[in-house]
Amino acid sequence: MKQTGKNDRALRFLLGGLAALGSVLIGVVPLAAQEIKVSGGVIVEKVANHPFAAVDAKLQAAIKGAKLVIVGEPNYQMMQRMVGRERKPAKAYFVFRPDLGTPIFDNDPTAAMEVPLKILLMERGDGKTVIRYKKPSSVLADYKGLESLGKQLDDLLAQLTDATIK
Repeated sequence: MKQTGKNDRALRFLLGGLAALGSVLIGVVPLAAQEIKVSGGVIVEKVANHPFAAVDAKLQAAIKGAKLVIVGEPNYQMMQRMVGRERKPAKAYFVFRPDLGTPIFDNDPTAAMEVPLKILLMERGDGKTVIRYKKPSSVLADYKGLESLGKQLDDLLAQLTDATIK
C-alpha cells in the first residue's frame, strides 16, 4: 500500500511539472493555425486574443498593405438582424489582387469561379476573434497550372492573418 502511495505522489509531481512546463511553453510559443479539411478544400483558422473591432481594423490595414482589393464586405451580423436574429459580430472580406488573375486566365479560366478569396471574422464571445479562410492551394488544387499561384496565395494570406492576430 505504501508503495502505491509513493507512486501516486511521484506521478502527481511529474504531471504537475509537465503542466507547469506546458503553461510556460504556451506563453512563449505561439499556437499554430488549425487546419480543417472540408469537401471544398482546407479551412485555416486562427484566433486573435483581441476584440472584434480591433481585429477588423488590423485586418483591413493588412489587406490594403498586401495591395489586395476588397471587392465585397458582407456583414453577417447586420444580415441576421434583418431576419430578427441577434448575432455576435461576424463579417467577411472578399479580396483579390487584379495581377493575380492573370495566371488563372492564362492557365485554367474555369478557376475564376474560385476568386475572390474570402476571409471571415467572427467574435467568439470571450474577447477573442476567430479568423478563417480557405487555403488557396487547396481551392486551386484541381486546376491546371495553378499550383504555384496557390502556394503564393497561401503565403500571402498566412502573412496578413498572422499580422492581424498579433
